[in-house]
Amino acid sequence: MPSALRSSVPIFAVALLIIILVAPRFSRQDRLRRELTHRRRTEPLQWGVYQIFWGRDYGRRLREEIAPFASKPDYVMFYRDLDRPFPKLAVDDIYDVGATPMISLELWRWHEPKKPCLPAIVRGDYDNYLKNWARRARVDGRRILLRFGFEFNGEWFNWSLDPDGYVSAWRRARDIFRRERADNVEWVWSPNVVSCPDRPENNMHRYYPGDSYADWVSLDGYNFGEHHDKWHHWESFGEIFCEALESLQAHYPAKPVIISEFGCAPGKEEERVAWIRNAYDTLQHYPQIKAVIWFNYDKRRENEPNWRIDVTRGSLDAFNETFARRRSKESD
Repeated sequence: MPSALRSSVPIFAVALLIIILVAPRFSRQDRLRRELTHRRRTEPLQWGVYQIFWGRDYGRRLREEIAPFASKPDYVMFYRDLDRPFPKLAVDDIYDVGATPMISLELWRWHEPKKPCLPAIVRGDYDNYLKNWARRARVDGRRILLRFGFEFNGEWFNWSLDPDGYVSAWRRARDIFRRERADNVEWVWSPNVVSCPDRPENNMHRYYPGDSYADWVSLDGYNFGEHHDKWHHWESFGEIFCEALESLQAHYPAKPVIISEFGCAPGKEEERVAWIRNAYDTLQHYPQIKAVIWFNYDKRRENEPNWRIDVTRGSLDAFNETFARRRSKESD
Protein backbone atom coordinates (compact mmCIF):
# COMPACT_ATOMS: atom_id res chain seq x y z
CA MET A 1 0.00 0.00 0.00
CA PRO A 2 1.47 3.40 -0.92
CA SER A 3 2.54 5.45 2.09
CA ALA A 4 0.27 8.37 1.16
CA LEU A 5 -2.75 6.08 1.00
CA ARG A 6 -1.70 4.32 4.21
CA SER A 7 -1.52 7.63 6.08
CA SER A 8 -4.98 8.63 4.90
CA VAL A 9 -6.66 5.51 6.32
CA PRO A 10 -6.74 6.71 9.96
CA ILE A 11 -8.09 10.08 8.86
CA PHE A 12 -10.79 8.36 6.80
CA ALA A 13 -11.67 6.10 9.73
CA VAL A 14 -12.01 9.04 12.11
CA ALA A 15 -14.15 10.93 9.61
CA LEU A 16 -16.38 7.90 9.12
CA LEU A 17 -16.79 7.50 12.89
CA ILE A 18 -17.80 11.15 13.24
CA ILE A 19 -20.39 10.74 10.51
CA ILE A 20 -21.80 7.61 12.16
CA LEU A 21 -22.06 9.32 15.56
CA VAL A 22 -23.30 12.72 14.43
CA ALA A 23 -25.53 11.85 11.48
CA PRO A 24 -28.40 10.41 13.58
CA ARG A 25 -28.52 13.60 15.63
CA PHE A 26 -28.51 15.82 12.56
CA SER A 27 -31.09 13.63 10.83
CA ARG A 28 -33.42 13.95 13.83
CA GLN A 29 -32.96 17.70 13.89
CA ASP A 30 -33.47 17.99 10.14
CA ARG A 31 -36.57 15.82 10.30
CA LEU A 32 -37.98 17.95 13.11
CA ARG A 33 -37.26 21.15 11.18
CA ARG A 34 -39.05 19.76 8.11
CA GLU A 35 -42.00 18.65 10.20
CA LEU A 36 -42.25 22.01 11.94
CA THR A 37 -42.18 23.82 8.60
CA HIS A 38 -45.38 22.04 7.60
CA ARG A 39 -47.15 22.52 10.94
CA ARG A 40 -49.01 25.77 11.37
CA ARG A 41 -51.43 26.99 13.99
CA THR A 42 -54.99 27.48 12.75
CA GLU A 43 -56.42 28.99 15.94
CA PRO A 44 -55.04 31.65 18.29
CA LEU A 45 -52.69 30.57 21.06
CA GLN A 46 -54.30 31.32 24.42
CA TRP A 47 -52.25 32.66 27.29
CA GLY A 48 -52.32 33.08 31.02
CA VAL A 49 -50.31 34.09 34.07
CA TYR A 50 -49.52 32.77 37.48
CA GLN A 51 -50.90 35.03 40.20
CA ILE A 52 -50.19 34.09 43.80
CA PHE A 53 -53.35 33.71 45.90
CA TRP A 54 -53.60 36.51 48.47
CA GLY A 55 -56.89 35.64 50.18
CA ARG A 56 -59.70 38.19 50.33
CA ASP A 57 -57.68 40.89 48.58
CA TYR A 58 -57.04 38.61 45.62
CA GLY A 59 -59.41 40.28 43.17
CA ARG A 60 -57.86 43.73 43.52
CA ARG A 61 -54.32 42.41 43.29
CA LEU A 62 -55.18 40.30 40.26
CA ARG A 63 -56.67 43.27 38.40
CA GLU A 64 -53.57 45.34 39.19
CA GLU A 65 -51.23 42.59 37.97
CA ILE A 66 -52.95 42.04 34.62
CA ALA A 67 -53.54 45.76 33.90
CA PRO A 68 -50.22 46.22 31.98
CA PHE A 69 -51.06 43.51 29.48
CA ALA A 70 -52.53 44.36 26.09
CA SER A 71 -55.34 41.82 26.45
CA LYS A 72 -57.09 39.84 29.15
CA PRO A 73 -55.53 36.50 30.07
CA ASP A 74 -57.42 33.36 29.16
CA TYR A 75 -56.14 31.54 32.25
CA VAL A 76 -54.93 32.43 35.73
CA MET A 77 -53.01 29.80 37.65
CA PHE A 78 -52.43 29.62 41.40
CA TYR A 79 -51.39 27.02 44.01
CA ARG A 80 -53.33 25.31 46.78
CA ASP A 81 -52.27 22.64 49.22
CA LEU A 82 -54.15 19.73 50.74
CA ASP A 83 -56.64 20.39 53.55
CA ARG A 84 -57.62 23.79 52.14
CA PRO A 85 -61.18 23.83 50.82
CA PHE A 86 -62.35 24.52 47.31
CA PRO A 87 -61.17 28.12 46.64
CA LYS A 88 -64.45 29.70 45.56
CA LEU A 89 -63.25 33.24 46.29
CA ALA A 90 -60.31 32.89 43.90
CA VAL A 91 -62.48 31.22 41.27
CA ASP A 92 -64.95 34.11 41.48
CA ASP A 93 -62.19 36.71 41.17
CA ILE A 94 -60.60 34.97 38.19
CA TYR A 95 -63.89 34.68 36.36
CA ASP A 96 -64.58 38.36 37.14
CA VAL A 97 -61.57 39.29 34.98
CA GLY A 98 -62.75 37.01 32.18
CA ALA A 99 -60.28 34.15 32.73
CA THR A 100 -60.51 30.44 33.54
CA PRO A 101 -58.81 29.25 36.75
CA MET A 102 -56.10 26.61 36.79
CA ILE A 103 -55.66 25.33 40.33
CA SER A 104 -52.33 23.63 40.95
CA LEU A 105 -52.94 21.23 43.83
CA GLU A 106 -49.79 20.55 45.82
CA LEU A 107 -49.90 17.11 47.44
CA TRP A 108 -48.65 18.28 50.80
CA ARG A 109 -49.73 20.61 53.59
CA TRP A 110 -47.95 23.92 53.69
CA HIS A 111 -47.41 23.78 57.46
CA GLU A 112 -45.95 20.26 57.15
CA PRO A 113 -43.99 20.38 53.87
CA LYS A 114 -41.74 17.46 54.80
CA LYS A 115 -44.57 15.05 55.59
CA PRO A 116 -45.41 12.91 52.52
CA CYS A 117 -49.11 12.82 51.71
CA LEU A 118 -49.04 10.56 48.65
CA PRO A 119 -49.33 7.32 50.68
CA ALA A 120 -52.19 8.84 52.67
CA ILE A 121 -54.09 9.67 49.48
CA VAL A 122 -53.60 6.12 48.22
CA ARG A 123 -54.83 4.72 51.57
CA GLY A 124 -57.99 6.80 51.37
CA ASP A 125 -57.18 9.19 54.20
CA TYR A 126 -58.06 12.13 51.97
CA ASP A 127 -61.24 10.68 50.46
CA ASN A 128 -63.57 12.95 52.44
CA TYR A 129 -61.46 16.00 51.64
CA LEU A 130 -61.53 15.19 47.93
CA LYS A 131 -65.28 14.48 48.03
CA ASN A 132 -65.99 17.87 49.60
CA TRP A 133 -63.70 19.63 47.13
CA ALA A 134 -65.38 17.89 44.20
CA ARG A 135 -68.90 18.61 45.46
CA ARG A 136 -68.18 22.31 45.84
CA ALA A 137 -66.62 22.42 42.39
CA ARG A 138 -69.70 20.70 40.93
CA VAL A 139 -72.02 23.16 42.67
CA ASP A 140 -69.97 26.06 41.32
CA GLY A 141 -70.44 24.56 37.86
CA ARG A 142 -67.90 26.67 36.00
CA ARG A 143 -64.97 25.29 34.06
CA ILE A 144 -61.87 24.66 36.21
CA LEU A 145 -58.51 23.14 35.33
CA LEU A 146 -57.00 21.06 38.13
CA ARG A 147 -53.27 20.37 37.97
CA PHE A 148 -52.92 17.50 40.41
CA GLY A 149 -49.47 17.06 41.95
CA PHE A 150 -47.41 18.65 39.18
CA GLU A 151 -43.67 18.18 38.46
CA PHE A 152 -43.78 14.68 39.94
CA ASN A 153 -40.63 13.70 37.99
CA GLY A 154 -38.53 16.29 39.83
CA GLU A 155 -36.84 15.62 43.15
CA TRP A 156 -37.91 18.92 44.79
CA PHE A 157 -41.42 17.77 45.85
CA ASN A 158 -42.17 14.98 48.31
CA TRP A 159 -44.84 13.49 46.03
CA SER A 160 -42.19 12.83 43.39
CA LEU A 161 -40.05 9.82 42.42
CA ASP A 162 -42.85 7.30 43.04
CA PRO A 163 -44.58 6.55 39.72
CA ASP A 164 -46.77 3.72 41.01
CA GLY A 165 -47.89 5.66 44.07
CA TYR A 166 -48.55 8.77 42.01
CA VAL A 167 -50.67 6.94 39.43
CA SER A 168 -52.66 5.23 42.21
CA ALA A 169 -53.28 8.56 43.98
CA TRP A 170 -54.33 10.27 40.74
CA ARG A 171 -56.77 7.52 39.79
CA ARG A 172 -58.28 7.37 43.24
CA ALA A 173 -58.82 11.15 43.29
CA ARG A 174 -60.20 11.25 39.75
CA ASP A 175 -62.61 8.40 40.48
CA ILE A 176 -63.92 10.35 43.47
CA PHE A 177 -64.54 13.40 41.28
CA ARG A 178 -66.40 11.22 38.79
CA ARG A 179 -68.62 9.73 41.47
CA GLU A 180 -69.39 13.26 42.66
CA ARG A 181 -70.17 14.26 39.04
CA ALA A 182 -67.67 17.15 39.10
CA ASP A 183 -67.46 16.99 35.31
CA ASN A 184 -66.65 20.69 35.02
CA VAL A 185 -63.17 19.98 36.42
CA GLU A 186 -60.56 19.17 33.75
CA TRP A 187 -57.51 17.23 34.92
CA VAL A 188 -54.08 18.42 33.79
CA TRP A 189 -51.13 16.01 33.87
CA SER A 190 -48.03 18.17 34.22
CA PRO A 191 -44.45 16.80 34.36
CA ASN A 192 -41.36 18.93 34.48
CA VAL A 193 -39.75 19.27 31.07
CA VAL A 194 -36.69 17.31 32.26
CA SER A 195 -36.76 14.41 34.72
CA CYS A 196 -34.50 14.87 37.72
CA PRO A 197 -32.88 12.48 38.31
CA ASP A 198 -32.78 11.55 34.64
CA ARG A 199 -33.09 7.80 35.01
CA PRO A 200 -35.34 5.26 33.24
CA GLU A 201 -37.34 4.56 36.39
CA ASN A 202 -38.10 8.30 36.66
CA ASN A 203 -39.16 8.79 33.04
CA MET A 204 -42.12 11.17 32.92
CA HIS A 205 -44.30 8.70 31.03
CA ARG A 206 -44.20 6.21 33.90
CA TYR A 207 -46.36 8.67 35.85
CA TYR A 208 -49.12 8.88 33.25
CA PRO A 209 -52.45 7.74 34.75
CA GLY A 210 -54.03 6.74 31.42
CA ASP A 211 -55.98 8.45 28.66
CA SER A 212 -59.29 7.99 30.47
CA TYR A 213 -57.91 9.77 33.56
CA ALA A 214 -56.19 12.83 32.02
CA ASP A 215 -57.91 15.56 30.01
CA TRP A 216 -54.78 17.61 29.25
CA VAL A 217 -51.07 16.91 29.07
CA SER A 218 -48.72 19.67 30.04
CA LEU A 219 -45.13 20.74 30.67
CA ASP A 220 -43.28 23.10 32.99
CA GLY A 221 -39.94 24.58 31.95
CA TYR A 222 -37.78 27.66 32.44
CA ASN A 223 -34.76 29.43 31.04
CA PHE A 224 -32.80 30.10 34.24
CA GLY A 225 -30.08 31.92 32.35
CA GLU A 226 -26.34 31.93 32.91
CA HIS A 227 -26.02 32.92 36.55
CA HIS A 228 -28.43 30.72 38.53
CA ASP A 229 -26.24 27.69 39.22
CA LYS A 230 -23.68 25.44 37.55
CA TRP A 231 -26.36 23.22 36.00
CA HIS A 232 -28.20 25.95 34.10
CA HIS A 233 -27.25 28.12 31.14
CA TRP A 234 -29.07 30.35 28.69
CA GLU A 235 -31.40 28.21 26.57
CA SER A 236 -33.91 29.03 23.87
CA PHE A 237 -37.54 28.00 24.20
CA GLY A 238 -36.94 25.26 21.66
CA GLU A 239 -33.92 23.89 23.51
CA ILE A 240 -35.99 23.68 26.68
CA PHE A 241 -39.27 22.35 25.33
CA CYS A 242 -39.10 20.86 21.84
CA GLU A 243 -37.78 17.40 22.69
CA ALA A 244 -40.36 16.93 25.45
CA LEU A 245 -43.15 18.31 23.25
CA GLU A 246 -42.28 15.80 20.55
CA SER A 247 -42.41 13.06 23.16
CA LEU A 248 -45.85 14.17 24.34
CA GLN A 249 -47.08 14.22 20.75
CA ALA A 250 -45.75 10.70 20.16
CA HIS A 251 -47.25 9.24 23.34
CA TYR A 252 -50.53 11.18 23.60
CA PRO A 253 -51.44 12.41 20.10
CA ALA A 254 -55.12 12.90 20.94
CA LYS A 255 -54.54 15.05 24.02
CA PRO A 256 -54.50 18.87 23.99
CA VAL A 257 -51.34 20.40 25.44
CA ILE A 258 -50.87 23.36 27.73
CA ILE A 259 -47.59 24.86 28.95
CA SER A 260 -48.58 25.28 32.58
CA GLU A 261 -45.46 27.16 33.67
CA PHE A 262 -42.79 28.89 31.63
CA GLY A 263 -40.55 31.87 31.99
CA CYS A 264 -37.22 33.45 31.15
CA ALA A 265 -34.66 34.95 33.49
CA PRO A 266 -34.07 38.69 32.92
CA GLY A 267 -30.49 38.47 31.57
CA LYS A 268 -29.76 41.25 29.13
CA GLU A 269 -32.91 43.03 27.99
CA GLU A 270 -32.33 42.42 24.29
CA GLU A 271 -31.74 38.70 24.97
CA ARG A 272 -34.95 38.33 26.93
CA VAL A 273 -36.93 40.25 24.32
CA ALA A 274 -35.55 37.96 21.61
CA TRP A 275 -36.32 34.91 23.77
CA ILE A 276 -39.98 35.90 24.15
CA ARG A 277 -40.43 36.55 20.45
CA ASN A 278 -38.66 33.32 19.51
CA ALA A 279 -40.84 31.35 21.95
CA TYR A 280 -43.98 32.73 20.36
CA ASP A 281 -42.72 31.98 16.85
CA THR A 282 -41.75 28.43 17.84
CA LEU A 283 -45.19 27.77 19.29
CA GLN A 284 -46.83 28.60 15.96
CA HIS A 285 -45.52 25.22 14.77
CA TYR A 286 -47.17 23.28 17.61
CA PRO A 287 -50.92 23.50 16.99
CA GLN A 288 -51.63 20.89 19.67
CA ILE A 289 -50.50 23.45 22.27
CA LYS A 290 -53.64 25.36 23.12
CA ALA A 291 -52.32 27.72 25.80
CA VAL A 292 -49.25 28.84 27.73
CA ILE A 293 -48.99 30.29 31.24
CA TRP A 294 -46.18 32.68 32.13
CA PHE A 295 -44.92 32.40 35.72
CA ASN A 296 -45.29 36.08 36.54
CA TYR A 297 -43.62 36.21 39.94
CA ASP A 298 -40.41 37.47 41.52
CA LYS A 299 -38.72 34.52 43.27
CA ARG A 300 -35.43 36.15 44.22
CA ARG A 301 -36.20 35.58 47.90
CA GLU A 302 -36.14 31.85 47.07
CA ASN A 303 -32.85 32.13 45.15
CA GLU A 304 -34.55 32.01 41.76
CA PRO A 305 -34.73 34.73 39.09
CA ASN A 306 -37.29 37.49 38.92
CA TRP A 307 -39.66 35.92 36.40
CA ARG A 308 -42.00 38.92 36.15
CA ILE A 309 -42.65 39.94 32.57
CA ASP A 310 -42.51 43.66 33.43
CA VAL A 311 -38.94 43.57 34.75
CA THR A 312 -38.18 45.81 31.77
CA ARG A 313 -40.38 47.73 29.39
CA GLY A 314 -38.88 45.86 26.46
CA SER A 315 -39.94 42.48 27.86
CA LEU A 316 -43.47 43.70 28.49
CA ASP A 317 -43.72 45.19 25.00
CA ALA A 318 -42.47 41.96 23.45
CA PHE A 319 -45.02 39.92 25.39
CA ASN A 320 -47.83 42.30 24.49
CA GLU A 321 -46.91 42.15 20.82
CA THR A 322 -46.93 38.34 20.82
CA PHE A 323 -48.68 36.26 23.48
CA ALA A 324 -50.93 39.02 24.85
CA ARG A 325 -51.61 40.69 21.53
CA ARG A 326 -55.18 41.90 21.37
CA ARG A 327 -57.35 39.69 19.22
CA SER A 328 -59.67 41.22 16.67
CA LYS A 329 -62.85 39.97 18.37
CA GLU A 330 -61.82 40.94 21.89
CA SER A 331 -63.82 43.73 23.43
CA ASP A 332 -62.44 46.33 25.78
